[in-house]
Amino acid sequence: TEALELAYSAYTDPIRGINGKEEFDRLFESFDDVPLAAASLGQVHKATLRSNGKVVAIKLQRSRLRDIYDKDLALMNKIAKAVDKFGGKAGEVGGVKQSWEEIFSDAEEILYREIDYRAEAENAIRFAADFGIGVDGRATECKARSLDGKVLPSAASWLRTPFIYDDISTGRILVMEYVPSIKISDDVKLNNAGVTTEEKEMIAESLGRSYLRQLVCGKFFSTDPHAGNLGVIVKKDANGDKNGVQLVFYDFGQACALKDEQAAGILNVIEGIIDYDVDKCVSAFTQMGVMADDADLDKVRRKVKDNFETGKIMVKQRKLKKSGSTSSDTNNDESINS
Repeated sequence: TEALELAYSAYTDPIRGINGKEEFDRLFESFDDVPLAAASLGQVHKATLRSNGKVVAIKLQRSRLRDIYDKDLALMNKIAKAVDKFGGKAGEVGGVKQSWEEIFSDAEEILYREIDYRAEAENAIRFAADFGIGVDGRATECKARSLDGKVLPSAASWLRTPFIYDDISTGRILVMEYVPSIKISDDVKLNNAGVTTEEKEMIAESLGRSYLRQLVCGKFFSTDPHAGNLGVIVKKDANGDKNGVQLVFYDFGQACALKDEQAAGILNVIEGIIDYDVDKCVSAFTQMGVMADDADLDKVRRKVKDNFETGKIMVKQRKLKKSGSTSSDTNNDESINS
């Protein structure tokens, strides 16, 4: 099948004299050619390891991706250079002067890393190590440390990510632990699995908690947390009864490391938002290095303040909706009480 041909090709190494089909057959006992999932860059299949009989998920890269990238990105680079020559509004991004060639150069690096599954393997391994999650979801010592330098507790009780078999992965094939789950946005399946409102709230808290740890402690985070990359495991006890839920992170093709000052700035932004502190937020932006040297700080302050006011209104509306009240009811109550 086409999927098997992709797998054979990914293991073929003429320089080392490795026959892809022979190598694949040596490593895997079985392979399901019907994909579990498919996207523009690759597809995921279920297989069984010959060495230990474990079921794994194999991510296969589509054929000739690098050739396509080489041609398309070379053309885009020429376009970016041409746009920079025009200047004026064409040389601005959101009202801020910016080189399109520099923007494209950063994007190009990210895109090429996304089709190098060795880079994705490194990202996934680091993520698991930062949270203290090993094979089969077992707890291990966290590599990330708290702000005061203490070892963080393993997140294995509330967080899961597939273990990576990096020794049998290549630039075009990624072998990982098979970790089935329910898509985080599939409310029907979550309800059918008996996931309660309280457990859904716990999953939401776990997502926020995980990102706080990623951004501030690990200084390394997944930059692509859409619903297709997040899942929910409904845990079972020895009798098969539901025993809680776990958040699952998949796909680390896009991830980013932070400098110390960037991580500190992010924490200060979060604290500034909680305290509605405009000046603290703007100072944190500078600390993170995201402000242009000639940025109009007063304009930035006004925008942050406006966002705070808008956010307050939205939060109030959500609270009213949750309580079953309306804004007019609240206004009437306020008039009566005043």
